[in-house]
Amino acid sequence: MFSKFLDGFNFIARCKKYKIGLWQCPNFLFLVMGVVTVTAMVGTYIAARRFDDETVTVVSVSLVVAVIFVIGNLIIRGVERIAEADILKSEFISIISHQLCSPLSAIKWNLEIIETEKTPEHALSDKQMLFLDNIKKSNEQMLKLVSDLLDVVRIDQGRTIFVKEKVDLSRVVREVVEGLKHLTDSKKIKVELGIEDNLPLVVADEKKMRVVFDNLIGNAVKFSNDNSKVLVKLENNTNNVKFTVQDWGVGIPRHQHDKIFEKFFRSSNASRYRTEGVGLGLYLVKAILKSFGGEIWFKSEIDKGSTFFFTLPSVKL
Repeated sequence: MFSKFLDGFNFIARCKKYKIGLWQCPNFLFLVMGVVTVTAMVGTYIAARRFDDETVTVVSVSLVVAVIFVIGNLIIRGVERIAEADILKSEFISIISHQLCSPLSAIKWNLEIIETEKTPEHALSDKQMLFLDNIKKSNEQMLKLVSDLLDVVRIDQGRTIFVKEKVDLSRVVREVVEGLKHLTDSKKIKVELGIEDNLPLVVADEKKMRVVFDNLIGNAVKFSNDNSKVLVKLENNTNNVKFTVQDWGVGIPRHQHDKIFEKFFRSSNASRYRTEGVGLGLYLVKAILKSFGGEIWFKSEIDKGSTFFFTLPSVKL
């Protein structure tokens, strides 16, 4: 806790993070304004005591106000520059993502045509089929990444449209787990389902909930050790439906717990285990759940595994 407090005063590192100079960095300027204000207050007090003249006091106070005004203006300009950079970044991501959608979709359609129009006379060899399958998987990964980027931009800009419908989470979970079978089989991981009978429905967007489950369960599988298991539970929790996914994998370092739901954040274990992704999954998960009144939290220990939980309000009968 104390180290985090001290980190807040490390304005040089924060300014480097924003890639702006010290005299454009709000963190540094705010500190300067605090020092100037305190110094000016002490100086004004001394001047007022030493010179029994209202003019001296008025001039001193006016100078202090002018200095604070200048520094405050610099802080505002620094904040505006950061905000403009964030807007430009979002627009750039949106434009690039839209431009990538068309060629990636075209590749997908052509691959499907090649697969469906095979004939005995033009049959592909096993080696060609392997290459085709690799291209298809890589294309699907790129399409998912582009879709996630577009979702993040829409959420940040408040343009996301969620469909509110009654959703049976137990059915969606089973279908997502079945869709991850290729991944669980490749790592020889057993997914144990603990789903209560007669679970109440929730109001959510079924398509977006698939994104939530795919990310949470998929992450549990990716960061699990081979030949292990992942526990997935759904249960009625008073006025909520509670979801739990537990793994006994690599875990998340404690010093990174508070960053896990940030955009583009990947824990140090992610690079170690070379999992794909750019750190958008959990950010999307939290944003989607929040839109439907849900809450998400987790617990994790390094080399002991992680457990993620979320709740969604159930439909009152």
